[in-house]
Order: sequence, then structure tokens, then C-alpha cells
Amino acid sequence: MCCNDKYLNELKAINNLFDYLNKAFFESALSKPVITIQANKTPNVLGWCTGYDAWVSGEEKSPEINMSADYLDREPINKSETLLHEMCHLYAYQNNIKDCSRAGNYHNKQYKDIAESHGLTVEKSAKGGWNMTALTDKSKAIITPYVDNLQVLKRISPLKTSTTKNSSTRKYICMHCGMTVRATKEVNIICGDCDETMVLDE
Repeated sequence: MCCNDKYLNELKAINNLFDYLNKAFFESALSKPVITIQANKTPNVLGWCTGYDAWVSGEEKSPEINMSADYLDREPINKSETLLHEMCHLYAYQNNIKDCSRAGNYHNKQYKDIAESHGLTVEKSAKGGWNMTALTDKSKAIITPYVDNLQVLKRISPLKTSTTKNSSTRKYICMHCGMTVRATKEVNIICGDCDETMVLDE
């Protein structure tokens, strides 16, 4: 199967997963957004949900949920957590709840309450804000049987492959707990506490 076929299958699988999570955690109350797979403009972003209607077709408008193309090679259950995280933002948008700071950098107490009511645990990040989410054990049990059809796929961005650096060390960060490590070369490293692939902190 070529990369294009895997990409199309991944996009379809993520759309189907949205429907499943919507039913399991939101009683199918969410209106379906446009779901995309795009590369990051900002390093270490696993996904996003626009707080506005980013897509227009005639009279129809829709917000967007994106799954980062740079991190599609993560474990299916971790990609599911990212999608559920963004669906909580979608819930806030569709219910006119302000869940982030003005610049969108920090998740507030409203986001924490929404996420904890829809299958996630929430902790403050090292930079502040209730940004760090994870699936509860119950959520994992609900989701795990449904994610086998997600693809192992990744887009290689020039941002990730550049070898020109001002320093001989590279900083890696766990997006769940904020733990950082430094390495003298590019490495593939997993956080022992979260079992999550650590990503390069540009």
C-alpha cells in the first residue's frame, strides 16, 4: 500500500473515530467539524481545534479539528487522546464557553472541567494552564478495541530534519508531563512515566 493510500485511510479512520468518540463521550451532541491532517507551524503541537468557522461552503460553515501530520506515527491510543482533547475544545466552541486564554496558549479551568467530564484527566503544564491531558483507564478500555485501523504514518518536515543548530545539544520534551532531557544527537526517546514519545523542543 502506498503512502497516499495510507494517508486516505488514516483520514477516514480519524473521521470514523470522531463519530465513535462523539457517541461514547458526548452522546453524539457535537456537530462534526472538518477534520484535517496538516503539518505544524509551531513545534510540538499534536493537534488543534479552531475557535472559529475555518471552512466555508456556500452558506455552510464549520470549525476545523486537525491532527498533526508530524506526529501520526504515535501509538493509536495516544492519537485518540489527542483527538478527544481537541473534541473538548470543539465542545467549548459549540457551547460558547471560553476555554483558553486570549492568545490560546493556556487552557483555563473551564477547559479542565469539560475535559474531566469527557474521559480525560487534566494537569497543569510546566508553563501554566490546564494543558496536560491523558485518557482515564475507563476511557482507554472504551477506545482501545476501536483504534486498530489507525495507520503508522508520519510527514517529515524540514523543521524536524534541519541539522544546523546553535548548540551541540537538543532538548526533548514529553508533551504529557513536561519532563525534558538533552541529547547530543537526534534520538528516539520515550518518557518512562507516561510511555509517550518525547518530541524535539525547538
